[in-house]
Amino acid sequence: MEPNPNPADILESLFVIPREVPKTILRNLLELIYDVKVAGSENIPESGGALIISNHTDYLDIPVQGAFADRKIVYLGKYELFHPQEEIMAIINHKNSPFHYPPLSLTKPVIEILLNSLGSVVKKNLINWGSMPIIRNAAKESEMDKRAAMEYYEKLENYMVDLMKEGELLSIYPEGSRSETGELQSFRAMAAKLAIRAGVPIIPSGIVGATNMSKPKAFLTGDAFKTKIRYQIGKPIPPSEFPTGPEKKAAKELTEILENKVRELMKQAESIL
Repeated sequence: MEPNPNPADILESLFVIPREVPKTILRNLLELIYDVKVAGSENIPESGGALIISNHTDYLDIPVQGAFADRKIVYLGKYELFHPQEEIMAIINHKNSPFHYPPLSLTKPVIEILLNSLGSVVKKNLINWGSMPIIRNAAKESEMDKRAAMEYYEKLENYMVDLMKEGELLSIYPEGSRSETGELQSFRAMAAKLAIRAGVPIIPSGIVGATNMSKPKAFLTGDAFKTKIRYQIGKPIPPSEFPTGPEKKAAKELTEILENKVRELMKQAESIL
């Protein structure tokens, strides 16, 4: 017998927006502002676990990839995005906050309930749309010590592997950070390692034209409007074509292959009309 559902969960579920709604809005908005063209979408398998990788030039890379793909793509987002209420509550609970004294102190319990409910709705929507929370730079940005951080990242890797084994399409940017110049940076081996462990195909892709186009300066100068953003999705690399041998060595070799593939796809993207 299933446990009785929590009334709060039922209420919050009413505010969960289907993924197609923000996806359609986002795609239309991108096409209104920029000149976006995507090629190779047919290379994304309709089902089954897989890993899609790309170079990383701007915050725009993620919405372009997600909004123009027929299938839901899972992204890992920083913890704070999924808990926006915590920053506000920290201000309210600060020792110098006026909410410690009447009459504001009387409203504090109600505000806390409302903020937590709002945060829960935001989290559920983000997860429904394809995002998963993580703690980035755990050893630096949290109270974790180095050992706890290592354990966290190990669990995170296992989590990502399990997601793909369960049939999800996961997106990773192997450079690890955005390129300020648009030039391809060296790849880290984590993406290759995860795909090897999960035994799923890797879909390489390359984007050009988006560098710095989400910054306020690009809008103030007018550079952003109708700038050409091109995204080329390549054919999947099946596990049968992965390098063999010890995992560390195979991941290193596969990383070199992926870096070259993405570089080729960036060049192909530039030729998309």
